[in-house]
Amino acid sequence: MNRFFVTLILTLTAITSFGQGVVYFDYSSGTEGERSLIRLPRGQKQVRAVLYCHQNMTEEVLFRDAVFCSRMDSLGVAMAFIQRGSQNWDVTSGCQERFEKIMLDFADGTGHPEIASAPVIPFGHSAQATFPWNFAAWNPDRTLCIISYHGDAPRTNLCGYGRANVEWGRTRNIDKIPSLMIIGEYEWWEARLLPALAFQMMYPDSRISFLCDAGRGHFDLCRHTIDYIALFIEKALDNPRPEEGCHYSRWFQDGHESQDPHEQFWYQDEEMVALTKQIYQENQGRKRQWVSAEIDGKLIEYQHDRHIKMNIRLSGEILTLNPVFVDSTMTRHSSHHAAVKPRIVLISGPAEQVAPNTFKVNTTYFGKDPKRLWTGITLCIEAEGDKTYKSAVQELNVQLITDTAK
Repeated sequence: MNRFFVTLILTLTAITSFGQGVVYFDYSSGTEGERSLIRLPRGQKQVRAVLYCHQNMTEEVLFRDAVFCSRMDSLGVAMAFIQRGSQNWDVTSGCQERFEKIMLDFADGTGHPEIASAPVIPFGHSAQATFPWNFAAWNPDRTLCIISYHGDAPRTNLCGYGRANVEWGRTRNIDKIPSLMIIGEYEWWEARLLPALAFQMMYPDSRISFLCDAGRGHFDLCRHTIDYIALFIEKALDNPRPEEGCHYSRWFQDGHESQDPHEQFWYQDEEMVALTKQIYQENQGRKRQWVSAEIDGKLIEYQHDRHIKMNIRLSGEILTLNPVFVDSTMTRHSSHHAAVKPRIVLISGPAEQVAPNTFKVNTTYFGKDPKRLWTGITLCIEAEGDKTYKSAVQELNVQLITDTAK
């Protein structure tokens, strides 16, 4: 079956081909061109919950991942993608009213009235990683579970968007809502973790799970982490307000496990604890390796002072890169690495992968985007680990150059 999206500008107006397998409904609000898209679960008559993502970066990986989408289909979970969503969920800005309007429009446009009141799974990455906590604090009865990916703590003083957090007040909380905070090993910062431990002490009925995304960075979303997120959602659907659970030590780079309850997080059950341990053990005690890429036979420059460390410009439609192993200086090739072949994957932006390590600009990415809200493409160079080396990742930003910007 072909996949479609339906453009809704106040009313249902058009159907356009979008790919393979599912139905997409696409709502464009007003003259801003801000677009909200929902993916309906295949084979389900009812939507049980909505994964609600604000556009930042790795949210897009979930929508492209066939295995994750299939899992959400089997669970009856729709997937909503919102352009320019509120980063801090400051309700004085009108974000709550906009959310409710979007959900009503989805319900009306799709013929699924249950969407208007369905449980929500707020998911946000990086600059959008604070929003899931604050959304839940203002919508506790509407929130199924919370996922903050690469990743903030509730009520953190280090918001991913770089500004002050919103104040919850004295009575607002997220008690008993299953919550997941994920931080990549290569972006590790203790100051991001500590507010989560402190929050648990202040709110003992909170249900915060934590995953150190071992062997991963800030800009990537790999197979085992996608599967971990899917299982977390499945268990939240089975038990949305757990009274019990298990506890397990926070991540330590030296591999030890703390028995101090103040250094432990809550998990839904022993299966989630075992999966967390497995991810940790696969990387602890192993050597690090580094990856980069060549273009036209030359290594791409590594810029230590940039948020995204590797950056190139593209004026055409096709980009082919050669992923390679390098040493820690990022300036020389290296023969010290796992016995695997590095690859390049698409993370976000208006492109499609047309061959291994080859990408083509797609101007109809997520439907027509006349405002060019995506001005660049983010790729990730990846290499799996082995018994000697841990996995490696390196982000790469591709700035798209228009005729007027050349």
